[in-house]
Amino acid sequence: MPKGCPFIAVNFRFDVTKATEVACQFLKREGGSANVMKLVKLVYLLDRLSLARRGIPVVGGAYFSLPNGPVTSELLDLINSGRLWGVADCRWEEFITDRLNHEVAMTKEAPPDHLSESEMDLIDEVYREHGAKDQWQLRGWCHEHCEEWTPLEEGRERIPLERVARAVGKTDEQVARLTEEAAELSFLSAALSRG
Repeated sequence: MPKGCPFIAVNFRFDVTKATEVACQFLKREGGSANVMKLVKLVYLLDRLSLARRGIPVVGGAYFSLPNGPVTSELLDLINSGRLWGVADCRWEEFITDRLNHEVAMTKEAPPDHLSESEMDLIDEVYREHGAKDQWQLRGWCHEHCEEWTPLEEGRERIPLERVARAVGKTDEQVARLTEEAAELSFLSAALSRG
């Protein structure tokens, strides 16, 4: 992070295109539709596994503890509203329906043009491990196995990237490198978007 920048919560920037493609991959494996809580947990677990294996998430964004477990905030916003404020290139609505009765469905598959082979392998792995669980079983699994999550009765609490990284076994040195990379990418992205 450039010197003189005030401390801010560091995370990898949310990639709405990849989020759409990842959601479609999970929805396809679910037969075309899925419970919102289950979909959100699958995507969170994908990023968690990717951080453990590759040191970077697939989707990115800000992670939060909610009463039903950990979530990626921007993904939940996207599901709830169909788009994200300030994001011009959001094609979510083209591929995924509005939320209805706690479910979303795929209207057509977003081609996985922005997902690497290793990311597709991670999607397969997460689905093999968790696809047979319903949303409540997945919630219970996250409560038991995601030590970065804070139990809450209501509201939400930020899960720092560092806490996720430590929970998946990263050393202090790896955590420092990871957060530095996330900060630099966020700084670069913000600078480029200002043009």
